[in-house]
Amino acid sequence: MMDKNKVRTVDDLFALFADVLSPADVLSAKLMGQISSAITKERLDLNLTQKEFASHIDATQSLVSRWERGDYNFSINKLAEIASKLDLDVNITMSHLEQSVSTSSDDLETTGKIVQFPTKPNNMYTTISEQLEELEEM
Repeated sequence: MMDKNKVRTVDDLFALFADVLSPADVLSAKLMGQISSAITKERLDLNLTQKEFASHIDATQSLVSRWERGDYNFSINKLAEIASKLDLDVNITMSHLEQSVSTSSDDLETTGKIVQFPTKPNNMYTTISEQLEELEEM
């Protein structure tokens, strides 16, 4: 039986779609989420609305909204521009998958690597809940 109170991660969701998402798709979505989250966190830390934040960094409110929704393909230059306007640094770490893969659920959030996949083919599950139950048991 699935524990409804157990916290699920984005990695759990990605694991459900492992057969249709490439590792690059998963990594791209994770990076986009991290960037969007960092921008949103900074705006909230400054106690600004999207409109005020946009004015603060010389952008439009609709562009800030797209950034925060993850509906924007950031270039390195755009990330550098946003970070410099906010007096932030950007740190990117790349490592070999073999070196950073872990079976510990504690490490999943920090490494961002999916290390467990459902064992049944997708057509053998009746619901997403059933797939999540199997991941929970791993």
